[in-house]
Amino acid sequence: MDYGFLFLPAALFPAILLMMINYANRYSSLFVLIRRIHDDLVANRKSKGETYVKRYLEQIKILKRRLYLNRTFQTLGAVRFFVNLIAIFFGLQLISDIPHPNMVNIFISFFSSALLIFSISIALFIFELQLSVKAFNKHLEDLEET
Repeated sequence: MDYGFLFLPAALFPAILLMMINYANRYSSLFVLIRRIHDDLVANRKSKGETYVKRYLEQIKILKRRLYLNRTFQTLGAVRFFVNLIAIFFGLQLISDIPHPNMVNIFISFFSSALLIFSISIALFIFELQLSVKAFNKHLEDLEET
């Protein structure tokens, strides 16, 4: 039996780690942006007027959705990493002297699950990118009025 397919989960490891780093960087950027908006809103609430506050509140609503999505795709990334490790574990069981007959199906099931979770995580990442563009457009509206 050819065991070349056992290396597929191992091939996902670099992609998983790079995506997790990317997700963490986006989270840090969101945190800095929210902190800055909070400080600016608290400092300038009375002097800027109601339109200014309303626009910031719209941005905060978008940022809350982005934080929720970020938390979700980071969680999915961690689950994907764990499922991938389980697939590798079952793949190693296939290499043993007497593999269980259902071990190939279990291996393929876990690896397929890891790929599905990876796909969902990337889809949520793309959706969060769309929201970030929407939030940046709110910033541009502020600049257009000044």
